[in-house]
Amino acid sequence: MKLYDAHCHLSGAACHTVVLNGTCPADWLKVVGFAEKDPAHIFPAIGLHPWRVPDAPSDWQTSFLQQIDAAKAVGEIGLDQRIEGYDIERQQAAFRWQLEQAAQRNLPVSIHCLKASDSLLHILKTQPCPKRGIHLHAYSGSAEQVSHFAQWNTYFSFHAGQLGGRAKKAPAALQAVPIDRLLIESDAPDTIPACEDHASFLLRGYQRAAELRGLTVEALAEQVAANFKRYFLYD
Repeated sequence: MKLYDAHCHLSGAACHTVVLNGTCPADWLKVVGFAEKDPAHIFPAIGLHPWRVPDAPSDWQTSFLQQIDAAKAVGEIGLDQRIEGYDIERQQAAFRWQLEQAAQRNLPVSIHCLKASDSLLHILKTQPCPKRGIHLHAYSGSAEQVSHFAQWNTYFSFHAGQLGGRAKKAPAALQAVPIDRLLIESDAPDTIPACEDHASFLLRGYQRAAELRGLTVEALAEQVAANFKRYFLYD
């Protein structure tokens, strides 16, 4: 059974087929380098993460433009109003610019959004997005908001850490996502417990998602594979 990981980071790409996301100029070259060694299984994405906006070098946009032709996606980018001392205006400016670059090239885009759904919706309504749609990674919005985001041909991904234990919000949201817009991710390495590896954590996400959707793991994996290929691989 082949599994696809819609979102992970450096040192998290240990198995299966993954979208490997950068977060700042310092790791973009590393991301591209990893992908060059295994282009069939590692798809590189470059982006300035909202956490990295405050300390981004003044020439980060130049670096981005120098690397974007080697990337298969834009990410991880987005908005985060949960972190202490966030500057939403700077975050929005960085996000808007990167979303515009993705739209111009019709590239997949991996979006981080925490406590900023209203701000994100406003931006999506006011500027072009990639024709192929957008991807909300580790979706943290409500089940009710799924339909609000769906108008942009949105794909939603979840990882095992969101779906286990007593979690209610993410499982409910996963059940509300159209089955042809569902992706599974690991967000490795930071999300993975010390007692677990990338492969087992990713599989656990598939198993829990299948349980929530009333499907076999094999059927869920087949559907997610089709979704992954449609969004990340095909124009």
